[in-house]
Amino acid sequence: MTTHLLKLAGIDMSTLDQRCVILSEGCPACLPGETTFTTQVVRLNRDKGGGDEPVSADVN
Repeated sequence: MTTHLLKLAGIDMSTLDQRCVILSEGCPACLPGETTFTTQVVRLNRDKGGGDEPVSADVN
């Protein structure tokens, strides 16, 4: 489904990496009958001196 949304939004998947977060207001699977969805890609900055290891965070 993500690939489909990116193609519809005209986003080149080869430009994405592990720092990219894909945001969409919905998808055809969760909102049947809808045909348009706002989709954005946000690239997170890596902290200087930081490693590539992911950091866990608790969400309340």
